[in-house]
Amino acid sequence: MTAAAAERWLPGDRLPDVRLRDAAGVAQTLHAEFAGAPLWLATPSDEAATAALPAPPAGTVALCLGPIAYARPPTGWRAYATEPRWLAGLGADALWLADANLRLQAATRLPAAMAPPPTTGEAALMPAQTARIAPVLQIPDVFEAELCADLIRHLDSDCGGGDASGVLVLEGGEQRFQLDPNVKQRRESFPRDPALEARMHERLLRRALPEIARVYQFQVGRRDPFKLLAYPEDAGYFRAHRDNETPDVAYRRFALSVNLNTGGYEGGEFRYPEFGPHLFSPATGSALVFSCSLLHEVLPVRRGTRYAMTTFLA
Repeated sequence: MTAAAAERWLPGDRLPDVRLRDAAGVAQTLHAEFAGAPLWLATPSDEAATAALPAPPAGTVALCLGPIAYARPPTGWRAYATEPRWLAGLGADALWLADANLRLQAATRLPAAMAPPPTTGEAALMPAQTARIAPVLQIPDVFEAELCADLIRHLDSDCGGGDASGVLVLEGGEQRFQLDPNVKQRRESFPRDPALEARMHERLLRRALPEIARVYQFQVGRRDPFKLLAYPEDAGYFRAHRDNETPDVAYRRFALSVNLNTGGYEGGEFRYPEFGPHLFSPATGSALVFSCSLLHEVLPVRRGTRYAMTTFLA
């Protein structure tokens, strides 16, 4: 599986690396120089649009980008020339906000009557708090909110709410499917709409797989079928388990789970008990990626219904 090249980037996409040249011809790369802080990226079409750029907020690095390094950008802006094809991905006369991981957040047209708001700062965890955090990759905005809502409707309506989720047990040398509330309770279904499945696959190609390759140095070559999941109130959980313990799934390397309606339920968090009591519940559309060898559980849902999508990668 390879990441698809996008003609035009969308919120949630991580910017590919590119070489930037200032007016003096000095070159540097986006990833090496500007990762680690929130960014404004402006693509004004001419010098007049450059002069009208708004003042960037404190703590935000502001890059004015074009086919040439425009002269005399406003205070707080750095002007660079870069590749036309890369610029086309941002679009002309656009002002983008990107996070510290160079992931696009939001855009507005230039001239900007209202610029993208700065990212909200967060307090750093202290060493004692991070000592036993599970080695889990969290990827925000893998699915946009509209796609999440479409998947919930598809599961509830087109898939009839899904079927009770069971387990395979080995008896007499043969595998047999059975329900086992001591292991898990949830409803699930494979997607039945090829167009929805194609949308999910494309989002993984452009947003999840490049991050997995960057963080884990692992190139995904195989994906299990997507599953849509519903964990109902007082009846939804998955006890502690590993995802590659039996011969039929020993090929799995990473699990990927996307929350579809965070805030619409209580409970249902992931926990990795080998790494302490910490709970994980990504925002709507965000993914958790972790080794299938990690012991993990989904805690009981106390209120509402938790919807999710899951698959396994190898």
